[in-house]
Amino acid sequence: MSVPIPTATTSGARLPGSPRVVLPVLILAGVLALSVDVPVSRFCHVQRGGQFAHEFLEHVEPFGQPTGLVAICAALLLCDAGRGRASVRIALAAIGAGLSADVLKLCVARARPYHFFSFTSEDIAGGVWNSFRGLFPLFAGGSKLQSFPSAHSAFVAGFCVAMWAVYPKGKWLFVAVATLVAVQRVEGGSHFLSDTLWGAAVGYGFCTILFGDNRLARGFTRFECVTTS
Repeated sequence: MSVPIPTATTSGARLPGSPRVVLPVLILAGVLALSVDVPVSRFCHVQRGGQFAHEFLEHVEPFGQPTGLVAICAALLLCDAGRGRASVRIALAAIGAGLSADVLKLCVARARPYHFFSFTSEDIAGGVWNSFRGLFPLFAGGSKLQSFPSAHSAFVAGFCVAMWAVYPKGKWLFVAVATLVAVQRVEGGSHFLSDTLWGAAVGYGFCTILFGDNRLARGFTRFECVTTS
């Protein structure tokens, strides 16, 4: 008669990298990207730098939305008997990161590239700082003044960082997906490059809560450590 062997399946889920390094690098990269925000967005949105690339990136964009997240997390829950429960934490990482970015949008008004390039020639010539339109706009101006930060980039960064933490062997795939979604947001004229980098910082930062060294993360780990026979 065989004896069931208890197996802890997800206790090794760890946040990739060190928050003390990754977060400052992403934030600084966003600051540096301000110097190229306008020319990059002009090439992508105004000059349309390639129809094939545009069509390809449009197919990647759903990975930055809840529809793609639900399908993937449902598949993990149903098909991965060992680590399926981690899909709860993965989903919360993505949703929490996206909502955090949405809150920040209410604090800083920044014109999306497609709106920025409709400004007067004097405003555009004034450079990237004219894309910022004030503090605490809340809902004034609507979506066209909600470029900072990219919620899509935050969402997909939270999702991919969480996936990396649980399934580290797929890390390069997750990096590629997060990068492509960010590129799509810039190419489509919805965000400046700096917005996507700051969005990625929000996504990673939120994951430090769910996968860091704290009581909440340890609670998730206990929930995910199931016993199989």
